[in-house]
Amino acid sequence: MDIRHLRYFISIIDNDFNLSKTSKNLYISQPALSMMLSDFENKENIQLFKRSKGKIIGLTYIGEHYYYDAQEVVKKYNEMYLNLHTMTKKITGNIIIGIPPLVLSIVFSKIMPQLILKNSNINFTIKEQGAYLLKNELLLENIQLAILLSPEHISKNIIDSFDLLNSELSLFISPQHELAKKEYITWQDLHNQKIAIFDDSFMIHHQLKEAFERHNIYPHLILKSSSWDFLLNSVKINKELLTILPLPIAEQFNSPNFICRRIEEPIPWIVTLCRLKKNNYTNTENYIFDSLLKSFVR
Repeated sequence: MDIRHLRYFISIIDNDFNLSKTSKNLYISQPALSMMLSDFENKENIQLFKRSKGKIIGLTYIGEHYYYDAQEVVKKYNEMYLNLHTMTKKITGNIIIGIPPLVLSIVFSKIMPQLILKNSNINFTIKEQGAYLLKNELLLENIQLAILLSPEHISKNIIDSFDLLNSELSLFISPQHELAKKEYITWQDLHNQKIAIFDDSFMIHHQLKEAFERHNIYPHLILKSSSWDFLLNSVKINKELLTILPLPIAEQFNSPNFICRRIEEPIPWIVTLCRLKKNNYTNTENYIFDSLLKSFVR
């Protein structure tokens, strides 16, 4: 029997073996209740109830012991369920989470407010910086959890890292840009183009600089910024300018003022949840870490 059937079994006894009354209290049919009991007895080759003229009149010796065991199991189950839903109310403390502004906007805009509102006993501090700086903040233990980009360039002996979102970097341009007519963009297409990118506090900046060197291309770097929406607005109003941002921006912020083009051999944009490996974590650290991972389970 599962826990539901154990409750049915106990309820029959508590209702003086009256199946009609028990079935009404449990909101199930009496035939279904009788069948559940018969199936269990036949499967286990035991008899739980004494019967007379087809009616249950009491418990057998085995049934009495099973009844006491069933009460203990249901009691323990109720305690487990209660503990499960009261544990979060007992968790208090402070947590500092580092999240890049772009990732906060397009990945955590719903998740973080919900998590904060659900856990009013926890004091949250969100540190918004580029992933390149947050990596150092994590290593210096100035933050407990960091949202970074893979590869983090930190030894796996030092951190635990879990992928939350897998996407790629794409090209964002005005509909009037000369590359707008192309369905896919090659890295060679970017040679000598006017480009706006994140500043060097962002991991994307370093990923792009490495890609430019690897493909032996030299775009004209017009501006650098820590604001993704400023970069996007810049290409909206300047048909000669382009920027490279994560693909989910196009999926969430559709606009006739810019178009997105995917790049052949794109740079992966993999958002990861990281923390330093330690022998002991606070209850708050473990709970928030697990909660964030659970938010991305599909």
